[in-house]
Amino acid sequence: MKKLSPIFILFVSISMSYSQQYSTALGIKADYSSVNLGLAEISVKHFFTEQDAFEINVGAGQRFFWLQAMDLRSQPMVKEFDWYFGGGVDAGHWSKTSGGREDVPKQQGFWTGINGAVGIEYTFDVVPINLALDTGPTFRIVPELKFGWNAAIAFRYAFRKRIRR
Repeated sequence: MKKLSPIFILFVSISMSYSQQYSTALGIKADYSSVNLGLAEISVKHFFTEQDAFEINVGAGQRFFWLQAMDLRSQPMVKEFDWYFGGGVDAGHWSKTSGGREDVPKQQGFWTGINGAVGIEYTFDVVPINLALDTGPTFRIVPELKFGWNAAIAFRYAFRKRIRR
């Protein structure tokens, strides 16, 4: 019984240390855009103040590389729920191989654009896990002007608590 007590105290203290929102979270984010392919990327979100966060998403595949940076503002809803809004930029590079055929040229290009987002996120009280769901407009500027819509879901590990006042 005496050996179990320190383990129990450690578990309770870890659980309580995450009872408030996080300050930094790292995980994966999957999104679908009507202008791009559906993408999965590594996602990092960090709060600089109680409400202001910066999110960076980086994705890559066999034929593309993609980077997005977003400035977000969060507002508390109830307990572990927050809603947020903001915007940012994205850029990427893609290439399409010829499949080994010499009569088909290799295609490649660069794209960039701006994004908006509004979303909701939940941080579990007992474990340091954060789930987020957001949606918003996306404007492709290069290589051609396009308008589309983006939707995403994120699953992140919350490293440190963020103190709410």
